[in-house]
Amino acid sequence: MKTQYQAILQFLLVTTLLFGLSGCSDYFLDVDPTQSISGNTIVVDQNTAETAVLGVYSALQSRLYYGGDGYAAMAYLSGGDHIWVGTLNYYNSFPVHEYRPDNTLINNVWYDIYKVVNGANNVIEKVAALSNESIANDARNKFTGEAYFLRALAFFDLAKAWGNIPIVLQATKSPSDFNGIQQSDQKTVYAQVLKDLDQAETLLPTTVDRNRVTKNTVYALKSKVYLYLENWDKAIEYASKIINNTNYELISWPTILAGLNTKESIFELAFSAADQSAHFGSWSSLSYRNQYGPSAEVYQFLQQTEVGGDRKALIVDNSTPTIRNYFIQKLYWRSSGDNPTYILRLAEQYLIRAEARAKNATVDLEGALSDLNAVRRRANVGVKLLTTKEALLTDIEQERRAEFALEPHRWFDLVRTGRAAAVLGVTDQRKWIFPIPYNDVEVDADLVQNPGYE
Repeated sequence: MKTQYQAILQFLLVTTLLFGLSGCSDYFLDVDPTQSISGNTIVVDQNTAETAVLGVYSALQSRLYYGGDGYAAMAYLSGGDHIWVGTLNYYNSFPVHEYRPDNTLINNVWYDIYKVVNGANNVIEKVAALSNESIANDARNKFTGEAYFLRALAFFDLAKAWGNIPIVLQATKSPSDFNGIQQSDQKTVYAQVLKDLDQAETLLPTTVDRNRVTKNTVYALKSKVYLYLENWDKAIEYASKIINNTNYELISWPTILAGLNTKESIFELAFSAADQSAHFGSWSSLSYRNQYGPSAEVYQFLQQTEVGGDRKALIVDNSTPTIRNYFIQKLYWRSSGDNPTYILRLAEQYLIRAEARAKNATVDLEGALSDLNAVRRRANVGVKLLTTKEALLTDIEQERRAEFALEPHRWFDLVRTGRAAAVLGVTDQRKWIFPIPYNDVEVDADLVQNPGYE
């Protein structure tokens, strides 16, 4: 039986990731891919180097990663605000937190995220080996910086979900390459994420690009990683870099719901009518009750006068006397199917800074309140008044629930703040991270199953 890592080797030795970009948006097809290049000579010049980078973006857009029906679904269903109405029982284990190591979704998502890691490793190694005659220095730096960022994002997502994971820093050349690579604990993985982001920051341009990575994208992810590490000063520092940048703006919710690449967006994945994201096909719609949808609880939460405001439009009640609790989301729904996937938005930077200011050793409750109310004003709900630090932190938690009702944050927010037991009733903290896929643990002596799943 092959491990997922061995399967990644096969993945790398074919052109699916690097040249089969049918799952990639039109934006990522500006460079014509070179055909029929073997895995060992796939990056030979600047054009093939960019094609390789675009292949990593394509893997990021995978249905099972950020495309909408994998990693995101695990977070949606675990976070308590969404329900599964499809027929695949292995999704049903997430709302009740009874996932097992042989869960098909866990297995497939783990594999797809490691595809991004391996693709990024391949780019880093192959681009470094190109001669100066083959690639311009600016392009070399840009492509390498993008790869470091995408690897950092993948490691961050793996660590949030699985805790202790293998840090793989070389491209796969043979199955034995993984021998001896043991898991690192979550904080060590986060340290590697920051190391990759530091490297990316030195290489990337300062331009604004909402579909590809720049220094600004690095700043936004750094603020989030520092939030998870409870390094409040750094979270404030990097969130402020984005908030103070006039290229980003808290725009109206109607504009977000109808727009693409708006000033709200720091990093979003682009799709098209010919290349629809899995969000489009997985959520229930007005015409068809599909795999999952918002719960009645989160719908009612957004209907509250002091909660939803313009965000009430995120969820529509399509229930009938015969079909109850039939709610549909509108964030990832465009008639043309070209809805984006948001990875980093400006509102999150405000709420990161709000939380960090409130929790910092040098407490800044007024600043935290100002950041919270900036997001609330944009949503057209009343501002909060300052009472106590504890009340403010509760308000920030609730604001994150409302602002990101259709984005996969809530489960990870409740886990990182230790609130998953109080809010969701998940009292067994071993269930706050997912099990390592069964097949990998069985055949790879270097992998150790997470506690509670032995």
